[in-house]
Amino acid sequence: MLSYSVFWCTHHRRRHLNKDKARFIADALTWSRIFSVVPITVLAWYDLRWWVFGLYIAASLTDLFDGLFARRATPPATDIDLDGIADLLFSIVTLLWLWLLISNFFQPYWLPYIPLLVALEIYMISLRARFVRRQVPHLQFGRFAMALFMFLLPVLLLWGDISWFVHLVFIVGTAGKMQLAWAMTSRSNAEKSVS
Repeated sequence: MLSYSVFWCTHHRRRHLNKDKARFIADALTWSRIFSVVPITVLAWYDLRWWVFGLYIAASLTDLFDGLFARRATPPATDIDLDGIADLLFSIVTLLWLWLLISNFFQPYWLPYIPLLVALEIYMISLRARFVRRQVPHLQFGRFAMALFMFLLPVLLLWGDISWFVHLVFIVGTAGKMQLAWAMTSRSNAEKSVS
């Protein structure tokens, strides 16, 4: 009986959610993830691990929920990929938080992942700058890679340095960025051949 009432309630709300309101909620959640960077950085600076853990989980959940609302919403009013920018910022500062909270984190892991990820991101930023009006594709594997990356800091805070997990996260993340770079390059070449 309870599961039927939960289904009816979520189905009923889904039908009646205004697309503009869904866009507002999705954007508000994305902005909250962007603004969460400041307090989490301050907490990491002072090595308040459990506060970082709690706020990080809350900020990570905004990524899940903004996507749920964005898929039901009207298209964004601008061509700016706010969610992509928030993901990029959150990824970069997560590496900063790992450096602040986990001793000797970068020495065993920075090669080859970090230089390759930086090069891929610079390449994709240049593509976004040249083709401003093009929507950045949100690929399923990229969503999985970002979700897995969101587990990196909590797992390391709870259980310490688990090298196989860190390598897995960086390999999947690098593969996700490579797939996105390939998709963006293919779209760029298709647009060049049309014009």
